[in-house]
Amino acid sequence: MSVDFVIPYYGDPEYLFATIDSIRAQHQQDWRLTVVDDQYPGNRALEYIEGLADERIRYVRNEERLGPNGNTYKASTLAEREFVSMMGADDLLEPNYLDVVLERMKADPNAIAVQPGVKVMDSDGVLVPSLGIGDKVKRRIAAPARKAGLISGEDAVKSLLSGNWLYTPSLLYRQSALSKIPYRPDIDAVHDLAFMVDMLMEGGNLLVDEREVFRYRRHQASDSSTRVKDGKRFDEELRYYGLIAKELRAKGWNAAARSADLHLSSRLHALMVAAGRLGAGDFAHAGAMVGRAVRSS
Repeated sequence: MSVDFVIPYYGDPEYLFATIDSIRAQHQQDWRLTVVDDQYPGNRALEYIEGLADERIRYVRNEERLGPNGNTYKASTLAEREFVSMMGADDLLEPNYLDVVLERMKADPNAIAVQPGVKVMDSDGVLVPSLGIGDKVKRRIAAPARKAGLISGEDAVKSLLSGNWLYTPSLLYRQSALSKIPYRPDIDAVHDLAFMVDMLMEGGNLLVDEREVFRYRRHQASDSSTRVKDGKRFDEELRYYGLIAKELRAKGWNAAARSADLHLSSRLHALMVAAGRLGAGDFAHAGAMVGRAVRSS
């Protein structure tokens, strides 16, 4: 069961090196890795990969910057093998990652992806001993899927639109399902959610496994964190929710469409940011965030 790892890369090269090393340390060695460099300054990534002299690893550099959404979509199109992992360029695999996710995918021919258990680490790679509020909320929303071991159809889409509980860099996809998704521009902040919703709308099971075989890095320097601070994340989320609600209604998935209309987790997130800005005495930005929390279009 062959695997394509594709990494949309832009960021600290030291993180990328550790990510590559964790792939090379897998128990199962039938894989190929493609690093898609989105014009990150310098040549350290290329030099590191060339120094490894591993024929399974290839390096692609974009001619122009595509951004997180565009680069992730491009990376997805370069995958050709039966199964695909699109890791973040700063995350890590446990050595038995492929053992676990391939076992689950092999057992269910209707599976389009599997979400394994995830450990959260900080920017220095230190495991976080207790979950933050965001991760606790994710676990609560995901509880029914985790208990059942899978989720599909409108129930799955409704669940994810209520609050995206996936750690998408940890997912293993079936390439035949991944290849069907369309490109949606101008949704950098929520492109990971859009990928999975589009796949689920085509049918198939999203599997959930409790075994913790992935290390997800959370830090304040991420592109997502920057977009939260300037409000662009919420603007992009609102654009996406409005678009997908229309598509879901056309499909007859009205309950999922209502979840998109409400986008409760996005609203609550904006209110939390507003409270933080208010506490810092930044009344203008606090007001702007409240506005984003209450608007419907």
